Amino acid sequence: MNQPAMRWVSVLILLCALLAASCSKGTAPQPAQQAAAPAQSSVQPAPALSQPAPQAAASAALPAAAPAAAPAAAIASVQYDADPDLRCDLLEVKRVSGGAVLVRWRIVSTAPAPKVIYYDGHWEGLYFIDPAENKKYAFLKDASGNNIVDVYWGNLAAGQQRGNWAKFPAPPPASSKIAVHIPSFPPFEDVPVS
Repeated sequence: MNQPAMRWVSVLILLCALLAASCSKGTAPQPAQQAAAPAQSSVQPAPALSQPAPQAAASAALPAAAPAAAPAAAIASVQYDADPDLRCDLLEVKRVSGGAVLVRWRIVSTAPAPKVIYYDGHWEGLYFIDPAENKKYAFLKDASGNNIVDVYWGNLAAGQQRGNWAKFPAPPPASSKIAVHIPSFPPFEDVPVS
């Protein structure tokens, strides 16, 4: 090729590169966000992020974002029999459709880092007692014999928490309070059934 043609080719390549860079500015694919860190046992405000001036002005015109949802308030809390750095928070006991009672709780490690606590329970330790009838209720199973629960057994690192739930047959409508038993924790006595 002659020199004038080479210059035009160089100029075209440079223009194409500049055009491609300007077109892709702001539209480049962003890296996927990493999985969320384990939930902490206490709510802490997120640190403020500094923004460049043009973006800060643009974001000021947008409505304020809703604050992050706080963890559910506990009805009561008890400590793990094997280690006081593990806590169980009873979150909810309510009647649901189908003649059942839903019980929700969370297991929270309050241990200092790097301590890891192994939590293990036995299925026979998960039940509630209706003191009005003095009757014990085990969790429900489906038609195939599968437990209708979501219960975590395993290691909890410092600050980790795990949500759990189980469905039980409902006590008679006149029974307004029960005693909930979570494996390896002291019982939650006189819990109102909503």
